[in-house]
Amino acid sequence: MKKILNIITISSLIVLITACVPVPKPNIGIGIGGAVDGHHDSIQNESIIDKKYGAKPINYINSIQKYFATKIARANLSKYKYGKPKRAYKRKGFAYGGDIAWRGWLVETSIATPTRTGRLLTPKPYMVLFSGEQIVEHILGYNHKLITKVDK
Repeated sequence: MKKILNIITISSLIVLITACVPVPKPNIGIGIGGAVDGHHDSIQNESIIDKKYGAKPINYINSIQKYFATKIARANLSKYKYGKPKRAYKRKGFAYGGDIAWRGWLVETSIATPTRTGRLLTPKPYMVLFSGEQIVEHILGYNHKLITKVDK
């Protein structure tokens, strides 16, 4: 009887110890300066806070994927490419005085969405505007008359 209690006690301890170890989640993405096959650049782990432009987004890859999951069809099957975050600002139109409407970080992204048959379409370029870790808006294309990129 004592052997059975010892076996039950040892097995329950083993179950408790192994259940407490978290399983690592892989980062998925294809990137230029971002995650490639789940590996991050050392630059992405740094936290940069600029007085004018705010905090540099660190987790921009996941933020972009979650953001576009609600914006485009089959976003979970799409292929993403990411540029590094750059400082930028957006002006109001001249009709509104031309003042600065937004100042923060810009990430150039291209997204190739699949068709219903699985064939990937030509990637569409986007500029994703960040304020800290929060996405403010996205703009189709890599150029816009009101956007000025500080970092080239």
